[in-house]
Amino acid sequence: MNGTSLRRSKGSHGGEGGHGEPSGERWLLTYADMITLLLVLFIVLFAISTVNQAKYQEFKQSISKAVLSHVPHGTTNLVTTTLPEASQTNSSTQASQLAKIQQQLESALSSQGLLGDVKISMQSAGLVVGLVTDSTFFGTDSADLTQIGKQIVDTASSVVKKFPNAIQVAGYTDNEPITGGPYASNWALSAARATTVVVRMTKTDGVDPSRVALIGYGKYHPLVSNSSPSGQAENRRVNIVVSPTASFTS
Repeated sequence: MNGTSLRRSKGSHGGEGGHGEPSGERWLLTYADMITLLLVLFIVLFAISTVNQAKYQEFKQSISKAVLSHVPHGTTNLVTTTLPEASQTNSSTQASQLAKIQQQLESALSSQGLLGDVKISMQSAGLVVGLVTDSTFFGTDSADLTQIGKQIVDTASSVVKKFPNAIQVAGYTDNEPITGGPYASNWALSAARATTVVVRMTKTDGVDPSRVALIGYGKYHPLVSNSSPSGQAENRRVNIVVSPTASFTS
């Protein structure tokens, strides 16, 4: 009786000789599943990392065609301006043309003995022809060009009007306040001097008015310190700026 009970007890606990699956081998199933999943993962990663170049080029061309087909008429520059080679070529052409204008300006002014009366420099805004207004170009608190001032403006205009580049004429003053006279402020005086140059260039010298703009900066953009009379004299100026492009940037 006791022996039978003992045998039944061993069988009921699923030990050796029982009908259930041995619990010690169950971890093999989990391990096998994990190895299978890792193998699948590695296969997927390998497939992703291996790019078919022919398929990639075909995909890229398809995307380019799709983008171009949706660009509205008149806006193709949105695509072409992203090309670095085209941009570099355009910049090189602009720089070459400004250099050509500078060479012709210096030659024309030098032939008349006027080159020493102006300051010509290449800056980020373009080719700058600086007219220092102290007595050489304008009288004190005056917007009337002197005779030498007219000669220089006429000579510069004869060169720049042959090119399509946009031109800005900017007037500047020192920081001395204006008391009396026809101009209420340095702003008004600087704008009046720039206007005189523009009118001379367009009315007398034949420069296309649509290419020219003028601005009066007054005392607010000094070239050097106004702490000395020589500095103030240098700040009283009118700049003729030849832009690299045929139109003004907005």
